[in-house]
Amino acid sequence: MTPEAMKQHTDCPDLETIGAYLEKRLGRTERAHVTEHLADCERCYFIFSEAAQVKPAGPVEPAGWRERLLRPVVMWPSAGALVAAAAAWLIIAGAVVPSPSMESPASAALVAAVGTERPVEPRLTGGFAYGPVPGALRTGTPLTFVASPDVRIAAALVEKEATARRTPQSLKALGVAYLVMDDVSRAVSVLEDAANQPNPDPRVLADLSAAYLVRGTRSNRPQDFASALAAADRAVSLDGGLAEARFNRAYALERMSRPDEARRAWEDYLRIDDKSGWAEEARNHLKSLPGASIR
Repeated sequence: MTPEAMKQHTDCPDLETIGAYLEKRLGRTERAHVTEHLADCERCYFIFSEAAQVKPAGPVEPAGWRERLLRPVVMWPSAGALVAAAAAWLIIAGAVVPSPSMESPASAALVAAVGTERPVEPRLTGGFAYGPVPGALRTGTPLTFVASPDVRIAAALVEKEATARRTPQSLKALGVAYLVMDDVSRAVSVLEDAANQPNPDPRVLADLSAAYLVRGTRSNRPQDFASALAAADRAVSLDGGLAEARFNRAYALERMSRPDEARRAWEDYLRIDDKSGWAEEARNHLKSLPGASIR
C-alpha cells in the first residue's frame, strides 16, 4: 500500500493516529472515534490488525510507525483480529445474512476476541471458550472485564448489525455484546426484548438468565436471581441439553440459597457435560453444597 492509496479516503485516520491508538496514547474522545471508525472500515481495520503484529515493545517515533506499516508484512494477524476483519468485510459487503441456525460473523468475531477471558461468571451461549473465574469474583467483589481493542471493535460490529437487521438473533447478539462490555442494564433490556418475541430461542433465554444473574450480583437485587431462574427454566424446558441454560439454572438456585435444589441442578449439569472446564467448575460448586455426590 502506498501513501497515495491511503489518501483516497480522506476521513480515515492517518498511520500516526492508528499507531497512537495501538499504544493507548489517544484521549478518550479521540480513541472512541477511532474505535467507531475501525468497526466501520475494513481497510483501516486491516491496517490496524497488521500493525498490531509488528508493534514494538515500547513507544516509537511516528515516523517509525509509518515505516513499519508501509513495509510488507508476512506475519498473520491474531485469530481474533482475523475473524473480526473477516466479519467487518462480510457485514459491510452484505455477503452474509445471519440465519436462525448460525451465529453471525459479528458474533463470531466477539467470541474470538474474548478468547479465554471471563467477562461474566454465568455462561453465555455462542461458543465462548472456558476461562477461570477471576480471583476477585471468587471473593464476591465484582471485577469489571477490561475489553481489548479487538473486543470493543467486535462489539461495535454487533451493534451495527443489530441496527441494520433487528431480528431476534441480532438482538441476542447485541445483548451479549452489551453484557461483555459491562453495560448490564442495556443487556437485560435488549435480551428481554428478544425473549418476548414469538417462539423465543432457548439460547436467548439462557443469555437473559446470565444477564439477570450479573445484574443481581452487581446491584444487590435478589429478585433478579428469581428472574434468572425463571428464564433458565424456560430455556431448559425448550432444550434440555443446552449446557449454558443448565449451568445458569444451577448458579441461580445457589444464589437464591436453595442448596438442595442447587445440588441437584449441578448434578444435572454434569450429566450433559462432565469433561470441560465448566464441568470442573460445576464440581467446585458442588463441593461447597451439603449432600452432594461429586462425580
